[in-house]
Amino acid sequence: MNGIIIYQGKYGATRQYAHWLGETLQMPVSKVENVTPAVLALYDTIVIGSSVYIGRLVLRDWLKENDIRLKDKKLFIFIVCSFAVNDMTQQREIIKNNLGTKIKDVAEIFFLPGRCVVSGLSCKDRLMLKLGAWIEKDPEKKSVMRNGFDHLERSNLKPLIENIHRMADD
Repeated sequence: MNGIIIYQGKYGATRQYAHWLGETLQMPVSKVENVTPAVLALYDTIVIGSSVYIGRLVLRDWLKENDIRLKDKKLFIFIVCSFAVNDMTQQREIIKNNLGTKIKDVAEIFFLPGRCVVSGLSCKDRLMLKLGAWIEKDPEKKSVMRNGFDHLERSNLKPLIENIHRMADD
């Protein structure tokens, strides 16, 4: 399989998933800032990982800039987030607000649970999370926003890996 894994995250969960994928699929892994159009042209299969920050993919602008280069590739996108993993409404919103039509039409998209270690957040992000928890009505979400969570597990990648192998065999 001629592929590459490209990622960008904020606090490390996306990087961890990208490296686990790289080990499993034996593909090179690269932070997005190291990927040029020439690098993209070298690969048939592109796996892209992005975290969500305040409803926005960290790689949103990069994806839009490269949609033409990506539209003819075997394209997989994994999105690392908190609540959207099991919430189809939030998933649709994230996809609608962050992915252009060209990419939406060709990409296999997977939502993966991440982690939030409150003590490891920047002061600004901690403050924003506190404010968000203050206005959140759902007690479970409120608790998670106050205390953090860690759902980062290698096994979360299984459906993505199976789909990549299936596409590679086609």
